[in-house]
Amino acid sequence: MDDLVHAKSPPSASLVSLDSATATPSFSQTQTMVHDEMSVFVAAQRGDVAALRQLIESGSAAATDRDEQNVTPLHWAAINAHIAACRYLLEQGADVDARGGDLVATPMQWAARNGYLYIIHLLIAHGADPTVADSQGYNTLHLVTHSSSIMPLLYLLHQPISVDSRDAQGHTALMWAAYQGDALSVDLLLRHGANANLKDEAGLTPLHWAVVRGNKVCIRRLVEKGGDVAAKDAEERTPRDMAVELKSLGAWKRALEEGGMNEHGVKRAKPLSDRNTKIAIFAMPTLFFYLIFMTLSVLPWYTGVLLAMAEFFGMHHIVTRVLLNKNTYTDSVSQTPYFAGIITASLIWVVYSWVTRLLHQAESHPFSHLMFALIVGLCAYHFFRAITLDPGTCPKPASEGRLNGQTWWGLVGTLIHGFFALAVSAASEVVALLVHGASRPLPHFVPLMVPGITSMALNFLSRAKTCQMEAKK
Repeated sequence: MDDLVHAKSPPSASLVSLDSATATPSFSQTQTMVHDEMSVFVAAQRGDVAALRQLIESGSAAATDRDEQNVTPLHWAAINAHIAACRYLLEQGADVDARGGDLVATPMQWAARNGYLYIIHLLIAHGADPTVADSQGYNTLHLVTHSSSIMPLLYLLHQPISVDSRDAQGHTALMWAAYQGDALSVDLLLRHGANANLKDEAGLTPLHWAVVRGNKVCIRRLVEKGGDVAAKDAEERTPRDMAVELKSLGAWKRALEEGGMNEHGVKRAKPLSDRNTKIAIFAMPTLFFYLIFMTLSVLPWYTGVLLAMAEFFGMHHIVTRVLLNKNTYTDSVSQTPYFAGIITASLIWVVYSWVTRLLHQAESHPFSHLMFALIVGLCAYHFFRAITLDPGTCPKPASEGRLNGQTWWGLVGTLIHGFFALAVSAASEVVALLVHGASRPLPHFVPLMVPGITSMALNFLSRAKTCQMEAKK
């Protein structure tokens, strides 16, 4: 088996030049394995558990044996993602943190280079240390970042390892992800507290390395998370200076423009203050929904639909391009109350239609009106509580015999989900009554509520039972 483990060339200040900045990291073969006959190493490489069991139980080999490259069978099983072989070798006493090969790496580091999540999870469950570094100074977090595998990276970020740990040249995992142009890894590392302004031995920040790759998404994420656009390296170059030198100024400008800045990192002025902008964005859908509904009621459907779509686009344009002063229609609204305003506008106009039409035209169904008012009220209450309360963070599972905050919010979320389901059933009945008029027979949304209430109760009881079991642990 060739090219099993490779040494990744680290980024350095010398790489950042017009001739070499766009070059990809080079790889060289450092460890190979050649065996002519069946051995414990070949069996581990192939994942042949039966052969492993025969060799070890017969005394011909041991799980701790090493080959001529000082590599153990667990290394070969790990790098080939043979989880059953890994589990058997660990049960037979294999050293989970054994170091071997030219890079003096552990089995978990061999698996991390290829992003094998299940192998990493198994080894950590058996006590593997993710902070161990190989001869190049890479720990498991660095190597998983090299693999660009998002799920193993997410798993490791919940292990006892510093997100800002450095390799031999002072590079962090965030610098590596930025250098590779891996936007998903950059975003994930930033969300888990990675420092966007640390410098390596050459004075380069993650933003410098993102410019080397020229990935505008990485550049934008780093700037939005506080990356210093004026940071200078050992040669007094800012990220923009490096972008000019490496002919990636276009990506730099687009990234900052999408973030509401000019190419020098200065934010463009908004027409309103941040507080008034949020209020205007939240109220905008209510006004435009009125215009859309009036358009659909006055004009024929074939012209009303087109004009209503144009009005909705106009609302979106005002929110994104005028109030937010952004150059994109999509990414800029995720951190605003825009979607909450759309839901609120829907609730407002559903309640308005109910009050102005159904209450007077369907007076013979007081119980239905009472239930509708109760459900809509609860839905509105929990919705506004959800958008006004601080969401907080998701703590690690509590080890004490009590419920943690995350568990309680799971219960609340179950209730809110149930109320929303009931509100949808009620809203569908309102629409049906608007279409068929008050002459329609007894409203059906009360029977429709029965499955919703039953589902909500079962989900709540199931969640409560889970919480009870967690509290007993």
